[in-house]
Amino acid sequence: MPQTSQGEDNYATVFIYHRFGDKRYPSTSVSLEEFKKQLTYLKKHGYRAITVRELYRIVKEGKEIPPKTVLITIDDGYKTTFKAFKLLKEFNFPFTVFLYMEAVGRYPDFLTLKQIREMEKSGLVEFENHLYSHPRLAKYRVKLSKKEYLKFLEREAELSEKKFKEIFKRKPQFLAFPYGEYDRLSVKFFKNRGYKLLFTQDRGSYSGSGILVPRMAVVGSWASFKKFVRDLKVRPLPVVEHKPPYGVIRENSVLPEFKVEGIEKYDNCSVYATKNGWVKAEENKEGEVKAVRPISIKTLSTRIGIRCYEKKGRGKAEFFYLVIKGAKPPVKTKKGFRQ
Repeated sequence: MPQTSQGEDNYATVFIYHRFGDKRYPSTSVSLEEFKKQLTYLKKHGYRAITVRELYRIVKEGKEIPPKTVLITIDDGYKTTFKAFKLLKEFNFPFTVFLYMEAVGRYPDFLTLKQIREMEKSGLVEFENHLYSHPRLAKYRVKLSKKEYLKFLEREAELSEKKFKEIFKRKPQFLAFPYGEYDRLSVKFFKNRGYKLLFTQDRGSYSGSGILVPRMAVVGSWASFKKFVRDLKVRPLPVVEHKPPYGVIRENSVLPEFKVEGIEKYDNCSVYATKNGWVKAEENKEGEVKAVRPISIKTLSTRIGIRCYEKKGRGKAEFFYLVIKGAKPPVKTKKGFRQ
């Protein structure tokens, strides 16, 4: 598993985009004007854009991630990605596209093979895997048995890798989870299959620790220039342990707890959960931070996070992860078990 040393500014901010200038889908699109404004800011302020392959090389070699490192990643491979490509080429920024393999070169709203070849020739773009049918893994994880779920993952991997190899003559090395949904079984499965880094849709920046890479979403109402600049300044919070763990949980209500390395450097911590918003947290000298009240798990996929502010006034640090609400365990009664 990648692990690198880390200083206060040695992290990468990984942005995730989907569509560009597509007014049909405002919730997943960013305007080309806003995108160009963001790229202009990165160039003007000395940010260095790298690909996921370069990021992996840095952390594999145990090096520090250089300050002001950003990654521009685009999921799915919609046709509007080609519009973004023209702008990225203008700025000479490398980027990575995670392809929805069933759709590219086949469905009308997605990149054609001709466009993919033209993008390849530029030397700026790196293509990687986004699975075959773009499934909601959380739904399959709770619906299927463990054996059935692993079989489903194997089918998705084989179909996507087969088509990927037909197009690029190589096996993909990096994967972005569709909808950012993952669990302990899927992480272990793709790690054992040889994938080097697995990209989520959890907020946060990446310190080089671990196989799961968080990404900042730039879509819809989250695509504003002000938010983009603020997200560049969010540092990784060094969480070494958390409860509940990521993946499937059975409870309808949980009390999130985090153990933060160097908690004495932070204060004013709060905990977040989907459909709950931010909840005040309390920290102790042992580095444990706990929400002051339980939170409800209201959705199939729930993102839980913690945010603390650095005492030196350098801003905020965050850590997020995903839990999946599974079926309740059976309850034993005098007549047997019931759900």
